Amino acid sequence: MKKFIAISLLSLVSSVSMAATISLPDYLIFTAVDGKPVSNKSQLEISPGQHLIELQFYELYSSGADDTNFIKSDALYWSFNLSRDEDIKVYTKEILSSKNAKNFIKSPFITLESATIKGETVKLVNHEELMAIIMKQHSKMMQQ
Repeated sequence: MKKFIAISLLSLVSSVSMAATISLPDYLIFTAVDGKPVSNKSQLEISPGQHLIELQFYELYSSGADDTNFIKSDALYWSFNLSRDEDIKVYTKEILSSKNAKNFIKSPFITLESATIKGETVKLVNHEELMAIIMKQHSKMMQQ
């Protein structure tokens, strides 16, 4: 009986996958991870390893009863190497107006917080910047 319980516990533990949860502010959503679309979430479970995360800024601002301004960014990319299974919260500077939102989209920086990451700032890149990074890395690889 002890052997059966030990085997059952071992199989239960081995079936649990290692995953971290990344949480975004309300105005940012995940749109894809490693090229695979996700359903516009603000929270995502992800396994340790290297990932390309696609985000989008998405928010509605109003300055009066008849004046609303919908702000939506193009895809923003974040290359992230998750080294351990830990929950990560993503923050930005306060974005309380459409002007703040437009400034964020022009220069998108996020800050990461977790048990082991304390205030790490990361620059998100747009599609054009991502392609430039890939071409630069490809050129280096071809020269070797």
